[in-house]
Amino acid sequence: MFSSNKKSRLNKIFLLLLLSSILLLAGCTRAPVRGWSGPIVSDNVLYVGSIIGKVLALDLLEIQDNQPEVKWEKPLESPGAGGFLACSTRVSTPMSTYGTPAIGGDKVYVGGYDGHIYSIRIDDQSMNQFDTGSAIVGGPIVADGTIFVGNSDGKFYALNLDLSPEPKWVFNTGDKIWSTPAVDNGVVYIGSSDHKLYAIDIESGKEIWHFETQGAILSTPLIADGTIYIGSCDNNFYAIDAATEEERIAAATREEGAPIPSREAKWTFEAGNWFWTKALFYNDEIWVGCLDHKVYALKAESGEKAWEYETGGRVSTPPVLIDSLSLILVGSEDGNVYILNPQDLNSEPETISLGAPVLAPLYADQEKGIVYVHAQNGSHILYAINVETGEKLWEYTG
Repeated sequence: MFSSNKKSRLNKIFLLLLLSSILLLAGCTRAPVRGWSGPIVSDNVLYVGSIIGKVLALDLLEIQDNQPEVKWEKPLESPGAGGFLACSTRVSTPMSTYGTPAIGGDKVYVGGYDGHIYSIRIDDQSMNQFDTGSAIVGGPIVADGTIFVGNSDGKFYALNLDLSPEPKWVFNTGDKIWSTPAVDNGVVYIGSSDHKLYAIDIESGKEIWHFETQGAILSTPLIADGTIYIGSCDNNFYAIDAATEEERIAAATREEGAPIPSREAKWTFEAGNWFWTKALFYNDEIWVGCLDHKVYALKAESGEKAWEYETGGRVSTPPVLIDSLSLILVGSEDGNVYILNPQDLNSEPETISLGAPVLAPLYADQEKGIVYVHAQNGSHILYAINVETGEKLWEYTG
């Protein structure tokens, strides 16, 4: 067994290797940077960021020659802004996107690696943008008439839906934000590389409380039954009481400079490597993947491990559920998608081989029983998988 200090050194080495590999991918030139956007579906249209810096809209009702019809595609073009992976302060356009797009009304919102939030009108593809000033890695979300997104300068923005020049508010964390936020009951939660999870009042932008770990928080919070579930790069996964309405009101009226409360964990589960993904709540259990190659099922009340399964690669994608089939799917960097049966954990999971690492979040279409997977082997491929049969219905190379 490794000591905690040796684990910390190994994790730092892994991060350096990860950053080095991405820098090699970027080429340290003025070429566009490749992202791993997750797909999202609305009104039978799938939206996803492509490898060449475009947002694609694919018509899921028009499948010909084993590919969906492209309704439209829109380049993410802007003056360019440097980011945490950029080798200079300016980069070429178009730039790609790492986070999953968000849908808000008649627009698609995308966070660009160039530091811009883009809004694209679905009907005519007219585009607007807001410059956050630094690379965006996590995805934006739209909630309560607001866009929430963080950037690699450690700034967390609440923006108007029309992307007007003045944000509603900006909250500063102590280090880069690579994660996607989550919203619940008037509170937005965001993790930062400063080791903290923040609970922030949506209206005022004031901090309600923070929870501190021993490593960067790169994963997206899961909110279920009044509890926040989140993993950290300290190899631990945590359960934390969500902010109360009384705490939210107190924060909104707190005087400048007054002490800000900190949270304690309800329980902690330790794994063999970092957690870099959002968890799934199902049947009173928390399902979560880890960079130690494993998928864990933890009892929601206690954090006790109920089950684990080891894949052939790091797991950085959130598990997704097809509720009608009671099946959970998770992708791995080993190039496989695993279909897990939580009703029979002694059975061997079915494996669907894609032959390309799966890094992006999957999208589950509950009505059709289809999961959409964005895999990447240098030329990013989008797959549609029938969960009940395991059949690949189609694939699209973007």
